[in-house]
Formats: sequence, structure tokens, C-alpha cells
Amino acid sequence: MNPQSVIVQVPASTSNCGPGYDVLSIALTLYAFVKITVDDITINSGKIQPATEDASGSQSLELVKKAAAAYEERAGIRVGGFRYEIWGEVPVARGLGSSATLLAGILAGLNALYGEPLSRTELLALCAKLDAAPDNSAASFLGGFCVSRTDPETGAYLDTIRFDVSNSLYMVVVSPDVEVLTSIAREALPTEFPHRDAVRSLNSLAYIVSIFAKGQYEKLSAAVTDYIHQPYRERLFPFVREIIDAGRAKGAYTGWLSGSGSSVLCVSSAENYLKVGNAMTEVLQANNIRSRLFHLRTDNEGLKVTTE
Repeated sequence: MNPQSVIVQVPASTSNCGPGYDVLSIALTLYAFVKITVDDITINSGKIQPATEDASGSQSLELVKKAAAAYEERAGIRVGGFRYEIWGEVPVARGLGSSATLLAGILAGLNALYGEPLSRTELLALCAKLDAAPDNSAASFLGGFCVSRTDPETGAYLDTIRFDVSNSLYMVVVSPDVEVLTSIAREALPTEFPHRDAVRSLNSLAYIVSIFAKGQYEKLSAAVTDYIHQPYRERLFPFVREIIDAGRAKGAYTGWLSGSGSSVLCVSSAENYLKVGNAMTEVLQANNIRSRLFHLRTDNEGLKVTTE
């Protein structure tokens, strides 16, 4: 076999969007790239290995192997070995869906190399299972604003309703040099919530989805109030509220902790996004915390696969 390669471009995402815990997500114009190469030697060897020195080390290798094994079982295909490369701008363990981008890239890449036996919906469901939640996976595959549905009893992925977000809207993200593992962030949550908190969060969830669906972004200022996850996770990174308040003071519509953190996102108009980003960054600078600032928009297309 002559060497065959595919490159998958996968958008990062912000999930939860305040009250939409494990339900809402928005794909962002920030990308991870996954390249998979196969030939007779790699297939027959059965080895999965990075093609170059991988800065993410053994953690990413384990995720790649996990995705390949799941794909092999679901598609009923013997995958064998392959070489892979990972690059891009998506920071790891910062609440921007880095694990979903890697899993989605491997699954979509293998599917392209082996004749696409699985549909995009089937790949998304497999990715959601591997990532333990459908929100980031849905945004990575489908792009846009995603509302994902899971089975109330089993938690298995069922479906996603998605729609485009206007290119006029900016997603301003400040990503501190502080890792927050999803597993630790989930442990920070209580097992039970007061009824009043659940009702208030549900009200906000319905309202924010309606705002994005109708494009009435100016109403976001009164939309995002969460009592399910963000107040508890703010204890892991105590500057969340201060960063959001600084962004809103400079004209941001609203803001939220992105995923499980530590990144914080503010939604802004084109008129204010530069001022918003500077104000968010200044909070961290004042506390001697290094960070990266991203001026992003919504990716409305989802992942793309290119065959070489």
C-alpha cells in the first residue's frame, strides 16, 4: 500500500455556556489538527505511535489508542497500526474541548481512511461516549450553537439540534496558565441541588438558547445566571467572576466559565471586543497570572477532513 494520509481540522468549543451543563456548546474559530498516516508497514505492525515528538506525551497517546479501539469495535474493522500528528492552538485542560478535538480528529480520520462506514452522527455519538459528555463533541463535529440531548436514564447521546451564530458576534476568551482537569472539576460539584437553584438555572438555560436562536444578542446581558456548576467551580479558579465583570464593564454582553475552566469567555459585539479582551487580561496581570487572549468567532461548519 502506498502511504495514505488524512488531515482533520477540528474546532475548539466552549461548553455549558453558563446554565447549560453538559448540554450547550458553541464551536470556536480556534483549531486542532490531527493527521493520520497508514501504509503496509504501519498496518501490519499494529503499533499506534506519534510521527514526531509529541508535546502532549503519553496522555494524548492513550486517548488516541482509546479512540482507535472504540472505532474498531463500532465499525467492525481491524484498524491495525498508524502514525499520527497533532498540532494547533487549542490549549490542553483549559475548558476549550481539547480532548474532544483529539478524539473527534482520530475518529473522523480513521473513518475517512477506511471508506466512511460510520455516519457523522454515529461518530459524534462514539466521541460523546469517549469524552463522557456530548457538548464539546457536538460542537467539534457539527459547528455552530449546539443543544445536545442524552437519554435521561442511561446518559447515552441521542441527538443534537444546532444552528448558526452570526459572524458579527465575538467570543473573547482569556485562557490562564492554569490547568483544570475535568475530572477534578466534576468532583467539585455537589450531588444534590436546592430546588430553587435548579429552577433558576433552567429559566436561564431556556432564555439563552432562545436568544441565540433568534439572534437577539443584546438581551444576553440578563440571560446567564447559573447555580448548577459555575459557583462551585469558581472555587478552583477564584478570578472567574472578576474577569467576567471586567469584560462586561467594557461592553461585553455576558460571560461564563468555559467548560470546567480555567478559560473564561465573554460574548461581545464587534465594536467592543478589543476593549473587552484587554480588560479581561488585566485582571490576570494584576494577579501575576500569565494567560493567552483569543478573539474568536463561531465556527459554523464543524470539522473538516482532507485526504492526501
